This record gives sequence, C-alpha cells and structure tokens, in this order.
Amino acid sequence: MRQLLSAVPTARRPLLATASAAVLAGALLLTGCGSGSPSSTGDGTQPAAPSADGSLDQVNLGLIPITDVAPVYLGIQEGYFEDEGIQLSVQLAQGGAAIVPAVMTGEYQFGYSNVVSLLIARDKGLPITVVSNGSSSTNVPAKDVTEVAALPEAGIENAADLVGKTVAVNALNNFADVTIRNAVEQAGGNPDDVDFVEMPYPNMPAALERGDVDAAWTTEPFRTQILEAGGEIVASPMTDLTENFDSAFYFTSEQTMQENPELVERFRRALEKSFQFAAENDDEVRSVIQDYAKITPELAETVVMSRWYPEINREGLQKLGSAAVKYGVLKNDPDYDALIAD
Repeated sequence: MRQLLSAVPTARRPLLATASAAVLAGALLLTGCGSGSPSSTGDGTQPAAPSADGSLDQVNLGLIPITDVAPVYLGIQEGYFEDEGIQLSVQLAQGGAAIVPAVMTGEYQFGYSNVVSLLIARDKGLPITVVSNGSSSTNVPAKDVTEVAALPEAGIENAADLVGKTVAVNALNNFADVTIRNAVEQAGGNPDDVDFVEMPYPNMPAALERGDVDAAWTTEPFRTQILEAGGEIVASPMTDLTENFDSAFYFTSEQTMQENPELVERFRRALEKSFQFAAENDDEVRSVIQDYAKITPELAETVVMSRWYPEINREGLQKLGSAAVKYGVLKNDPDYDALIAD
C-alpha cells in the first residue's frame, strides 16, 4: 500500500507568501485554462498519440486540474486508454458546474465531479450515470485531502468550535456544507449556527491571514500551504461521516450509457488500471501533478494524496445522501440504483 504524506507545521510563515507557490494552480481552477501534460495542446486539451490505422475512439473527458485526478494522466502516459481503443482528450474546466452540461450535450463523453454535485444533478432530474469511483478519503483524521483548517489565533480546536464562526467553502449548499454540518452536529454543536462564505480555494489562505474568515474548507495543494504557514487542521469532515469516504465520481450521460455501453466498459477498464498504477507508484503521482496542476516539486512531495478504489462505497454514499437531505441540499432521497451504472 502506498505511503500517504502530510505536511507537519514548523515555523510560522506568512500565508500570502506560501500561497504564491500555487498561484498558477489557482488560476487553472478559476479559469479552466492550462496544459494537461508535457504533450498537451495550448488550449487545455490532452490528446493521446494518434493511431496509425485510425481505430481509436475519440473520447473527451472533463476534468478539473487537482491532485485527485492524477491517475487519468498516468493512464494516458502508460497507454491504458489506447490499449482499450480510446484516444482520450482531457478537457479542463473550473468545476462540475461546467462539466455536467458538457456531458449532457455529448460534448464530453465522460466527466469528473464531486459526489454531492452529482446527487444534486440527479435530484434535479438530469439523466447522468456514475460509471466509476473517482477519489476517496485517506481515512486518517488531520491527514486527509480535504479538511477544515484555521490559524491558532482563531481559537478553533475542533468541529464544535466552528459554531458561530465564519467558514470559507468553495461552493455553498454543496459538498462542504453537508460534511461540515454533519461533523459539527456529531461534535455536539448546532450546524445551523455555522456561517458559510463562498470563495475559490486559491483565495482561502490570504482570507485566513487577513481575518476575513475564521476557518477554511480547503483541499490540496492549498491545505498543505496553510499548514506550512502555521495553520492547523481543526476538523476532518469526510472521516467523520464514514469510513472509506468517496469524494468524487466519474460519470456519463444515460444516452451514452444506452447507446455505447461497450465504450463505457472500456473506459472503466482503463480507469481501473490507472487507479492501480497510481496506488502502486506514489513517485509517479507526485511527478505528474507538478505538470498538470502546476505546483512546485517541493510542494508535490508534501501534499496529501487521495486513495483510488474502482469500487464505490455504497454504504458511505447512502450516509452522504441522507445527510444532504437532512441539511436541505437535496429535496428527495436519492435513487442510488438509478445513479450508479451496473
């Protein structure tokens, strides 16, 4: 099993200074522009090598340039998608809000999005289908990929202390709200008394330093930057909710599933090989994220990486769905059988 690394705070450094290492990574998250790998085109796409006989299926995959999607880039490099007859082109977007409609129109055959966004899409009647797990929690509190961080002067030591505080999240009424509210309630606090403020991940370190917010729901590489600047992890909402928490899925449209199930199966097989390679080759993962996520080698060595399992944790998904209904993010109980492809 690969080793999971995490940053250990040492001397306090200004957050604005440490945040500069991920300025370009932040720009990618905000604009959806950037390169996919050394051989990518200038417009943010990542074509596979052309086939001499033209037998490869041209497939577009919508991603966001975060560390969680490293297996896809490794799978392209290792030829797993070509082995399945797929010429995979990665299309970078700023988030699931842009990827879902592109999958629905057929512009992208597949996409990647956090689980709650996909539950919301199904709740609104959009015919999307999950074809594979995407990324999962480390199962280690205070050493997870996405957690709540704060500076010591905020006086926050645990999830219960978030009551009455302002917490930065990347999107309101979504993944962060559900998991943080659950963690606060489990800790004995009133989840309704947490004040959520929406802002992009790259803006969170500076917002903490200025005192604009008391805490931040942050992901890599920004999580590690906050820690290296003297911040602390004060809550691990994903580990609080369930063991082996799945944070994101790969999905397609019901139309693609019905019209080309064989393509979906080949995509799944290539993805599973990519997951296995990533899980067994930590050095390769930390190398490839320097390119497409545009982070320094030093930061790449210290960020916490997700785990990758092809199987979906149904029990954990149901706990997340129930929490989303409880806190008003979903109107209806999810139909998990309709959401997840066989």
